[in-house]
Amino acid sequence: MASGDSARANWKDPELYKLFIDLCLKESTENGKNGGSLKKESWDRILIALNKEKGLNLTQKQVKNQWDFLKSKYGEWSKIISKTGNGYDPVTNTVNWSTEEWSEYIQANPNAKQFRYTGLQYSNELKALFDGVRATGRFSWGPSKEGFPTDGTHSQSQTYINLDIGSLETPSSPNGDVEKHGNKRQKKNKSSDDLDKQLLEALHTLQSSDGPTLEECNRILDEMQLFDMSDPLYIVACSIFCESKAHREQWMLLHQKPEVVRKSWIELNGKKLGLL
Repeated sequence: MASGDSARANWKDPELYKLFIDLCLKESTENGKNGGSLKKESWDRILIALNKEKGLNLTQKQVKNQWDFLKSKYGEWSKIISKTGNGYDPVTNTVNWSTEEWSEYIQANPNAKQFRYTGLQYSNELKALFDGVRATGRFSWGPSKEGFPTDGTHSQSQTYINLDIGSLETPSSPNGDVEKHGNKRQKKNKSSDDLDKQLLEALHTLQSSDGPTLEECNRILDEMQLFDMSDPLYIVACSIFCESKAHREQWMLLHQKPEVVRKSWIELNGKKLGLL
């Protein structure tokens, strides 16, 4: 690449993405900030380090745009976490809201859709970078830590359905009166009708659920760092996500499983679909 030409930054590269955050955090900790951004000398050092480490020719505008992007992303995540009873699960790095709660929140905050099935990557570092403090306690675990937790599992594509049969009206106890026996049968029928109605509503909820998007599945794939983007299996995985909603949902369920399980799933489905 000619020395005067700038290249488009591939921030989906997990190594570049993490390196940028680490460099920013180092400069912020050691040299402070200038308002809501880093100091000019810090940006100069970050730019030199990125280009030297990754063999790139990025511009200061590109790295500052990435700063603004991460700041906006962290702000969206911070709003979710700051909600009372946010349901954050530090083991899976997700927010355990029902389908209805997520739908309502996303309708009011469209940018929050990116966190529907997975939390903010490197949330601890970004909190330190933009809030000036490191998360501790139950908020401290995130994908930036080595490996994945070995205990606890959570399904991120569950659809929560309320089938509260106990709330349905129950028939009166028989006491020998013919009229009461009739009322009992009527209440039984009503109870059955109500249950049928709830089951139909539940079925409709399941059918209308969009499930994880291609963008969400691809983001998880990039964050896992299973393959380099030049690896054929990376393309196979992306193709599997395009097959069906069921494939995407299963992939989201596997993202906390061991690496060997995730790789085997990609290879098995790749062969089954004639991609390998």
